[in-house]
Amino acid sequence: MPNHDLTTLDLVCVLMDTELRPLDFALLLEFERKISPESLARGADSARNRYPTTGCKVVDGRWVRLGAETCRSAFRAVRREREMNHIDSFLRGRLNVATGPPIRQVWMGSGADGSGCLVTRIHHCAADLLSALGWIRHQLRVAAGLDRACAVPTESGPPALAHAPAGAKRNPDWHRCAPVWTRPSPASSERRWTTFTLAARGLSGLTSKGDGFTFNDVLTVAFLETLHWWNRVHDDGRRNVGVWLPVNIRREPFHGFGNASSRIRVRRTYADGLALADKCRAVRSQIRAARERGEWVIPEQTFPTRALFRYGSRLVRGYLNRPWADMGSASFSHVQRWPGQTDPVFTDVRKVAVVGAMHRRHALMLAALTFHGRTRMTITYDPALLWRQDLAAIRDRYVSTVEAVVRGS
Repeated sequence: MPNHDLTTLDLVCVLMDTELRPLDFALLLEFERKISPESLARGADSARNRYPTTGCKVVDGRWVRLGAETCRSAFRAVRREREMNHIDSFLRGRLNVATGPPIRQVWMGSGADGSGCLVTRIHHCAADLLSALGWIRHQLRVAAGLDRACAVPTESGPPALAHAPAGAKRNPDWHRCAPVWTRPSPASSERRWTTFTLAARGLSGLTSKGDGFTFNDVLTVAFLETLHWWNRVHDDGRRNVGVWLPVNIRREPFHGFGNASSRIRVRRTYADGLALADKCRAVRSQIRAARERGEWVIPEQTFPTRALFRYGSRLVRGYLNRPWADMGSASFSHVQRWPGQTDPVFTDVRKVAVVGAMHRRHALMLAALTFHGRTRMTITYDPALLWRQDLAAIRDRYVSTVEAVVRGS
């Protein structure tokens, strides 16, 4: 596989990665069935060949192939004793893509029955959640003997991205959303998370044409309402809150491996007295308008990637962190439909968590993954800014808001 430049999205993710806010995420899958770590290692080798950038490091803004031994060391197997401490240690600090591959794993197996938890850490420069799920699916299928292993790197390019309309602007407004109220402490680089599960109860069948809003809109409104409530409880509810919402900008929704997620802002600009269903329709209208006017537009590179990486990184970071740019109050991500979600290799998954990457302006983010008829939710947060009891209150309020939509639907 010839070396090639990082895409604009990849480059942004590398340049915006910091010690305080690492730009990687993790997917935790806990299995009930027996899986051998040797088969998972073979599957990981195959996935790195099928998706070659995941067997590379980043040098001067280019993907450069790593040696086989360096890649194999990115997969480790350990016993499950002291599980949470080991996960915390594995996810701590930055994932250095200048020295090693952008996807690394640890399998925490049980000596008793062979079940365990597969923890996959992914740098955003290499993949979004959709691509990460595809990578892990291939690994698991090879491990289970359902697919033949890919023995050599394949020729593949990044996803083809949609074209934004003429005149599209990434930040069409100049005012910023209100921040989430936090404890009066400096931000830390630590990430903690709490998980819970929602039963769709028919909400997953909502459509924008038939009902005027979707299941994703329900989850978004519940987050907006929860953030507004949290700020109001702490006497800081005068300004509108908003969420930073990802948009899949592939030309074909599920084609191509890599990073193909841009962001739009959705603000709580509707009236307090609206019914929850009408708030969902207001959010659907915002999302539709943001898509149509191209708020998700990705700037094109105007000079070589290598020069930008070497000499322009400070300028890029300054531009992306400009004070008037609005990244919302917190970020939210939900993958409801994805290729392989009914694959038998995921049948025995008992627990799921998506530990997200937080922006430097955010104290928490919410990630959701729907499969097996249930939506698995993970709130990732900075424990220096929000405490465990804070997250319990936020979680409970969120769940009760979703349930209120269920009762009214």
